[in-house]
Amino acid sequence: MSIGSRIKERRTELHITQEQLADQIGVTKGAIANYENEVSTPKIGLMYRLLDALDCDANYLHQDNMKESTFEACSTPEEFNKLIRKYRALDNRGKHLIELVLETEYQQCKR
Repeated sequence: MSIGSRIKERRTELHITQEQLADQIGVTKGAIANYENEVSTPKIGLMYRLLDALDCDANYLHQDNMKESTFEACSTPEEFNKLIRKYRALDNRGKHLIELVLETEYQQCKR
């Protein structure tokens, strides 16, 4: 379910019209229709007012857009402390050497 669908779903649960919601957050009825139809999304300031008006939190609206976090795309806390923090502390020469060794070992493993 999209953010727009969640906005509409919550608005309907509260038995309020697009016009009423628009009045509550200070936009036009057309803006609400655009949010619900995914034509546009509210800017951050409006999003806070929208969350208040819909009596929900951001997790409710964004829950279907959030992807599972995998450790393939980011480091674990242990990896960060053991490797990344040390790498970031190196000067350019040290970083270059680490990158050379890493690339060499990576290519070796791919064979």
